[in-house]
Amino acid sequence: MAFTEDQKKFMLEAYFRNGTKNDGVWQYSIGACYEEFREEFPQEVFDYEKFRQTLHRCLNNWQEAGSIGRKKGSGRPKLRTPEVVENVQNIIGAASRTSIRQLAQQTGL
Repeated sequence: MAFTEDQKKFMLEAYFRNGTKNDGVWQYSIGACYEEFREEFPQEVFDYEKFRQTLHRCLNNWQEAGSIGRKKGSGRPKLRTPEVVENVQNIIGAASRTSIRQLAQQTGL
């Protein structure tokens, strides 16, 4: 299960909300955050380890970029460029009975 943006925001809020300051040092509890999240989203099914990893990723993103979103350009590069679309249209226009497999081989996709 992938967490939504709203769930990730709630995770961070709950994490910081459950922090305590002991001898001038802030301490945060992932367990308390996890329990608060489960109360807020009881219908969601996920395991503790997935929750912990997502929380740490959100914390790192927030500390580095001030946002919980992914970094720009961090996903898989897109293959659908205008040149590729035009190439596929030309191949199909020339031979409309071309199979998907043949089309993929001809275009390198």
